[in-house]
Amino acid sequence: MMSVLVLPSLRRSPCAIALLVLGFACTEPQHADRSKPTPSPALEARIDLSDSLPTPGSEVVATMRFIGAPVASTTARLLYDTAGVQLVGEVSIDDGATRVMNPQPGVLRFAGVAANGFVDGRVYAWRFMVRRTAAMLALRLVIDEAHTMSRADAATSLARKP
Repeated sequence: MMSVLVLPSLRRSPCAIALLVLGFACTEPQHADRSKPTPSPALEARIDLSDSLPTPGSEVVATMRFIGAPVASTTARLLYDTAGVQLVGEVSIDDGATRVMNPQPGVLRFAGVAANGFVDGRVYAWRFMVRRTAAMLALRLVIDEAHTMSRADAATSLARKP
């Protein structure tokens, strides 16, 4: 015959016995397993040049584009040296997006919006006359705002360069 040891305090409480059994049966860690969120792709805003080493007197197309995630709207500035390059004009991109620019000496303020995102990430393109090669290579892009098609702030995920 088999004897079972029952503690007097547990005899009256079936719930206490069940909790005791469950406590011993559980072998998993006590902490919750939190899965790491999927990192969003880094977004990069850059200026691509049609000629990486332009000679003085040549014309170069500078294209502002986003790489890494679809962007639907942006406002930004392109800073340039007026002694080294001269803005000739904007280059048409036939993708149905709406673009506007406000050119000032040394600063091109521009904005664009595309309901389905910018094709190949291309937001704007300009033609410049090169006076000094170094000035063309020193163009500086400043993103003021960028948003995805779902209206999320994309500027916060821009990859920061050292």
